Amino acid sequence: MKIDNNNLKSIVGGPNVEETSRPAKKATGEQPTPVSSSTVELSSVASSLQAIERGFADTPVVNAAQVSEIKQAMANGQFKVNADKVADRLLQTVQDLLQANRA
Repeated sequence: MKIDNNNLKSIVGGPNVEETSRPAKKATGEQPTPVSSSTVELSSVASSLQAIERGFADTPVVNAAQVSEIKQAMANGQFKVNADKVADRLLQTVQDLLQANRA
């Protein structure tokens, strides 16, 4: 079955997206309405958040030296996984997520 705008209109029960998002056509000879300009001022908190965000943008997400060290240890067969430590940290993460959802 081919789906076109008419089928979509009958399924959704209203005009399709294209019909609702198109601006109305103006009669020929009409001049467009000028847009007024506005100024926006950010609060000091917003400015501080922007500065913090710029600081984080330059910070690497991972420690490349530590990743390289672990890769080397894995390649040499020297990397050991402490299952108890992994399980403890996994449980702690789940507890943190549950507490964050309650707040």
